Amino acid sequence: MSQLKLSKAFTLMELGPVVLVTTHDGKKDNIMTISWTMVMDFTPVFAITTGEWNHSFAALQSNA
Repeated sequence: MSQLKLSKAFTLMELGPVVLVTTHDGKKDNIMTISWTMVMDFTPVFAITTGEWNHSFAALQSNA
């Protein structure tokens, strides 16, 4: 097994595009950048990861 430069290893882990996720909680607009997405079906449905530590998560939960 050969060693990789850290910059090359990161590109192997993050293969997808950067996506902008926009949310609005009724009061505040928010844009979150995310670099991990997963296609869920052959329809335009995909998964993202986020958590309670950011505004986008709360806005998404309030609209669910």
